[in-house]
Amino acid sequence: MAALTALAVRAAPPDADVLAAVETALVTHRAFGDSNYIRDQLAVAYRRRLHKLGGALPEAESLATLLDAAPPARQRQLLGDTVLRCAVQHAMRQLQLGDEYGLPLPQCAALFRAAGEHLRADLPGGPLAAHLPPMARLHDEGSLQDQDTYIWHAWQEGTPYARAFLAVMEDNYGAPLATPTPQERALLRRGLRLLETLLPRLTASALSHVQLIALFPKLGTWRGKASSSQFRVNGSVFLNQELIGNPWWLAEHLLHESLHQKLYDFRHGHSLLAPDYARDDGARVCSLWNAPDDDGNHYWDAHRTLAAFHVYVHLALLCLLAEQQEAALAPQYGPIGQHMSGSGRAIDRARYLGEQLHSTTWPELGLAGRQMTHWLLDVLDALDTQRRPSGATLHLLLDLYERQSRKLDTYLTQQPPPRSDTLGLQAQQELAMTRQALHMLDRELPPSPPAQEHDWPQARQRVLQALWPLSEDETLMGNSGYPQAQALVVQMVQLSSRQLAALGALG
Repeated sequence: MAALTALAVRAAPPDADVLAAVETALVTHRAFGDSNYIRDQLAVAYRRRLHKLGGALPEAESLATLLDAAPPARQRQLLGDTVLRCAVQHAMRQLQLGDEYGLPLPQCAALFRAAGEHLRADLPGGPLAAHLPPMARLHDEGSLQDQDTYIWHAWQEGTPYARAFLAVMEDNYGAPLATPTPQERALLRRGLRLLETLLPRLTASALSHVQLIALFPKLGTWRGKASSSQFRVNGSVFLNQELIGNPWWLAEHLLHESLHQKLYDFRHGHSLLAPDYARDDGARVCSLWNAPDDDGNHYWDAHRTLAAFHVYVHLALLCLLAEQQEAALAPQYGPIGQHMSGSGRAIDRARYLGEQLHSTTWPELGLAGRQMTHWLLDVLDALDTQRRPSGATLHLLLDLYERQSRKLDTYLTQQPPPRSDTLGLQAQQELAMTRQALHMLDRELPPSPPAQEHDWPQARQRVLQALWPLSEDETLMGNSGYPQAQALVVQMVQLSSRQLAALGALG
């Protein structure tokens, strides 16, 4: 009981003044937080690329010249366009490497010409959003942002920029998008209002890097995704249309994906990564809270690790504020429940990733990437009032194990269990490995009725009850058997995860 009591005693979270100071730092740091600076540097990079393309594509040189003379705000608006960015990147690759990639060169030239016409006509935003109806604006009328964010609608799909966008989506996702209903537009705006209530300045900063938000149905490659964004489709984020009904979930995922876009914009103008970071033998970090698979998707390269670290530091701030203000906001938005990551989980994952960036992927980071990592760790220190010992990972493993235990319970309520003895054998194996790990730490698994030795859900609860308190016991990390015990728990959790996947319990 003493260990369980210790588990419940946590340091008080930061006070409101600290959280306000953290938000200020995250939006005003000259290099890493100031969105206008980041977008201005991105504009410099894209103008330079357009000038390079100008030798082969006169339309690119013409557009670059127009942009050189345009005010910074207009440059930021136009170069926030996902399709225009893709046209530049695709043309660069084709002309520099000589391979077929993405949008064909004649189409890129036509898109550059259309962007120039858009700029000469002094039309707002970028060419892709220009074809969308006014009701597609995410923000209410009177928004002070110099770049509007729009909600994708299948509207006038025959326009050059809309056709190119759909081609880019096909190449990168191969799955359809959904035109939102009036109710879904209202849900998106409700989630935005909640996010702006919690983090007004950070929301404006992050969303200034997003031109387009699109909803996707649970079809094709979208299956299993809650939200998505990627470096190759810069400026757009994608949300599962079935999940946007909860405003807390939506607020977190809006911020999450928008922050990815902010980091992608920063990467275009700074030495975030070493030039060869993506090589086959580049360092990888194991995301211990994700289910392992045969393709190794739970191992992340330097870019994905830094991107996740960047997001989790920000989500720690969001979740701390949400938890502190839940009582006041629940009458309007409902309780948080299980709809947010939670500040503890966000802090724990951020701390682990920050440590891994230093110990594992440091050679794969550029100068700016290393400086950003140091800065984000300083920000995290202000939010993490009860820092775990360096190298602690047991809590991350048990987070996965506990979440998957709930999935197993749900799975077994929906259909009869397999007729084989698979579940019983798995229960015995996990209990045996847990006993062995505990023995290395001079601990024992409490006895239980023999029937529980063969009941997999009950066995998993015994494992959690035995191991969770140890994740809070700092003295154990000094035990000589701790590294071997921790490695054994890693093996047990990952073997269990693979068995659940083979059973079909993970969805």
